[in-house]
Amino acid sequence: MVSCPALKQLSDSAWAWVHDRPDWGYGNSGVVASDHQGVLVDTQFTLAATRDLLDAVAAELPGTTVSTVVNSHANGDHTWGNQLLPGAEIITSASSAQHACHEMGPGQLTALCRAGGSTPAGSYIERHFGQFNFAGITVTGPTRTFAGRLEVEVGHTLAELIDLGAGHSAGDVAVHIPEDGVVFAGDALFNGSHMVVWSQSLSACVMACEQLLATGADTFVPGHGPVIGRSGVADIRDRLAAVAEAADRHAQAGVPLADAARLVMADHAGNWAHPERLFTQTAAAYAEAGVPGLPSGTLALVEGMAVLASA
Repeated sequence: MVSCPALKQLSDSAWAWVHDRPDWGYGNSGVVASDHQGVLVDTQFTLAATRDLLDAVAAELPGTTVSTVVNSHANGDHTWGNQLLPGAEIITSASSAQHACHEMGPGQLTALCRAGGSTPAGSYIERHFGQFNFAGITVTGPTRTFAGRLEVEVGHTLAELIDLGAGHSAGDVAVHIPEDGVVFAGDALFNGSHMVVWSQSLSACVMACEQLLATGADTFVPGHGPVIGRSGVADIRDRLAAVAEAADRHAQAGVPLADAARLVMADHAGNWAHPERLFTQTAAAYAEAGVPGLPSGTLALVEGMAVLASA
């Protein structure tokens, strides 16, 4: 299946670059534009995909100069196109920048894809990431960081950057356009597929949804999946909270993590894509419950997802 992303206008000053599939690696981006000034919210996983995004912006918003990039977090599917905007200021939260050194790089991911099926994690990585071409990528980090909130003027439009803290990743950022009632949420929201939790805090993911709703906005662009309204954000919050409650019960009962993840998937998968990602949500709830000996690091969590996917 070929991904066919499109640039969709949400308001007078906000556009969303939205993919038509829930698979790994196809992250959404956003544009805030006013008076020929532009802010790009997240780049794409590959240079080719980022060029497609920039070409669409140039066609839709001729004469607009993108002078600022906001990275919602440090994962490659939201940052690995940064190098194609060499003159831009790149902003993210201090917590996101601090933990970027723990992210898997394009060379390592390419090597894992080529290694193939020697392990469950290797097979899983090859199946979900083997189609991407990471050639030529130079990981390009932020030039500016912030904590709390930061206002950025885009022509006559104000963009408010919100440091959500750890949740999906070690540091998540949302971009709120108050006058338009639009929020670019990054991976604090997944719509149509289950969230991956890298941070070991599922309760923080629930609180991030509360922070997003507290903006009063009506339109939310998730990091993956279709644009949603307030009820959609509330639904995601409630899904995460239900998993947190179920996983905590299993933790208190002494159920091993792998068994608990299977039980959680059976009860909470629904019809959303990638139910194996519930392993990471269960592991995060177990971490908050103080269960020792849990998997840590990207590859260990991928291994858990891979095993659950094959169950």
